[in-house]
Amino acid sequence: VWLPALPIERLKRMRNGKPFPVDRPFALVGSEDRGLLLTALNAAALSAGLSPGLGLADARAICPQLATAAAAPEKDAVCLLALARWSGRYSPSLNVDGDDGLWLDVTGVPHLFGGARDLLDDMARRFAKLGFSARIALAETLGGAHALARYAHSSSIIVPQGQIGEALAPLPVEALRLDGDITRLLKRLGLKRIGQLYDLPRTSLERRFHSHQATEAVLHRLDQALGRREEPRNPLL
Repeated sequence: VWLPALPIERLKRMRNGKPFPVDRPFALVGSEDRGLLLTALNAAALSAGLSPGLGLADARAICPQLATAAAAPEKDAVCLLALARWSGRYSPSLNVDGDDGLWLDVTGVPHLFGGARDLLDDMARRFAKLGFSARIALAETLGGAHALARYAHSSSIIVPQGQIGEALAPLPVEALRLDGDITRLLKRLGLKRIGQLYDLPRTSLERRFHSHQATEAVLHRLDQALGRREEPRNPLL
């Protein structure tokens, strides 16, 4: 489960119906080493040409009507953990996934909801009722579900058993949870889609990278996404 607008939707929920910018460009601002930066934006701000990581001064120059509020990552983390515990209705084994997502092992669960499609529909509907936009994917691997929830063109995706490779092939290499430097290098080498990595010989990859460590990172994440290598999961107690 990916909650792409968690910080802003969490803030909106806390305002308990009080006026909240919807049509007006709105962003959350955090203080970092490089100064004040945008950390989350609503649709109007994105449409105005703004993006996360942009400096506040530059953002105001581009969009003078921008409304802002202070980011609160600690409150976002508490909210995400609460949503994970709330999601226990769908799985006995689950946890948070990064700063804006959840993973749930629903093995043996879908029939209790009438099937996998009904389970995902029920989940999306209940998240929406709470005020959170959720993109959901169900796949045989954690890495595969993570990639599809965040990078596929649609939500509530169900990948039949044994078809994870086909489902991941058109996605960008960013979906493999690699460091930014590695994904940038892959793209400079012309390797932009996950499927382009499938038949690439290991020696060829090492030769292109000039780095054993980077090659191992790519192969490790690829193997996890395709189910060739186990990925340890630590569920909430």
